[in-house]
Amino acid sequence: MTTDSNENECLDDSQEFSYTQYIFRAYFTTFTYLFGIIANTINIIVFSQKTMRNQPVNWFFFALSLSDLAVLISSFFVYSMPVYVERAPEWSRLSVSLMVWFYPTSQIGLTMSVYLTVLVSVHRYLGVCHPFLIRRVSNSSAVKIVIATAVLFAFLFNTTRWFEIRSDEICEGRVVIAVPTVLMVNNSYIIIYRNCLYSLVMFFLPFFVLSFVNFKIIGTLRTSYKMRRQMTIHSLKEKKRGLQKKISSPIQTTVSQNGSNGPETKTLKFPRLSQSNCQVAQISGSNCWNNIDRKDHGVTVMLVAITTEFLVFNLLAFAMNMIELIAGQAAPQSSIFIFLLEISTLLVNINGASTIVIYLIFGSKYRAVFCKLFHTYLKVPKVNLRKPSIYTASGHIGDTTQLMNEKNGELKSQYSIKSYRDHNSRRMTADRVERMPILNDCS
Repeated sequence: MTTDSNENECLDDSQEFSYTQYIFRAYFTTFTYLFGIIANTINIIVFSQKTMRNQPVNWFFFALSLSDLAVLISSFFVYSMPVYVERAPEWSRLSVSLMVWFYPTSQIGLTMSVYLTVLVSVHRYLGVCHPFLIRRVSNSSAVKIVIATAVLFAFLFNTTRWFEIRSDEICEGRVVIAVPTVLMVNNSYIIIYRNCLYSLVMFFLPFFVLSFVNFKIIGTLRTSYKMRRQMTIHSLKEKKRGLQKKISSPIQTTVSQNGSNGPETKTLKFPRLSQSNCQVAQISGSNCWNNIDRKDHGVTVMLVAITTEFLVFNLLAFAMNMIELIAGQAAPQSSIFIFLLEISTLLVNINGASTIVIYLIFGSKYRAVFCKLFHTYLKVPKVNLRKPSIYTASGHIGDTTQLMNEKNGELKSQYSIKSYRDHNSRRMTADRVERMPILNDCS
């Protein structure tokens, strides 16, 4: 009886998670880890495709997905698994062994994620604000060297993390727990490295660089959009003035034919395309330009979304770190403070798990490759969502054909109903003869 009571007291002393911590780490963060592991695995598969590797910036996204995946896997063994093991002490030895190894791995992966985000933002800032400079230094080899430098820095900066925690046996060897080492509780180490240096490297510097870069990119995009809009409006006004002059005069064509009195030459007059149709052609060209413009700025907008998400989701963690930095060991340990700590940890994990949503929304090329792989591996039939061309139509089509009357040289119209197949077989010839001169005349 005494042995059982001593064992219960020993186990109670080893339990340190509150109800709030259990709810967050057993349910919310675990679901985030699961979703993030699947999402980043998909990101790695997509960015490893040959069509994605052609762009140097996609190497940053590939490495960022790898680092986020490492953070999520490691964080599960560091934060969530001990909560489950608390209810099953027989797994404590395995859990602590995994925690000792995955704790520094999670810190290395987090540092890599932060600085890969900073580097890809700086890369895009140079592409938007200094395009001539980025063309000389931006290539796959240079990007790989930069990524390798970030990885090396992450390992070197977190070298001491391998010596911060160790395993210890309690309850006469029946339970194993993780305890801080002498280095981790050293006052000088806490002040210099964990408070000052860590705050500078992981919070102050990234927040400053990302805020500055985002501000510059957004300002440049807004200025470019206003200038392009003014140029488009001015161009449309000039075209409209020219069209009003051209529409008033018909098109004249000289035709030679054999008459009763020998060769004769006649001048035929055709009406020009109406102003409304010319405006349709202008709108179509404008839409084409907008599509090209969206593709050029798609990566930039996606980068702005990623960095904005990073700043927002890490803001609470930055504030909590500042409180601990100022208060030191006297930091409050109330239920509200613990709740905010768990919220900040959850937001940081969501930031690493939700990048796939931004890629799918803003990345047109990513979305195309993702859909292609989705259809290939899951054997899902593709749905053709393309809009029908202005030169084709479905079902039966009414055709108006202009014919020459040999007797008086006049034009007459013959209306016929053709099937889609017949119309499609001669579509290109009809377009070249009848439509191309009119479209050129509208420009």
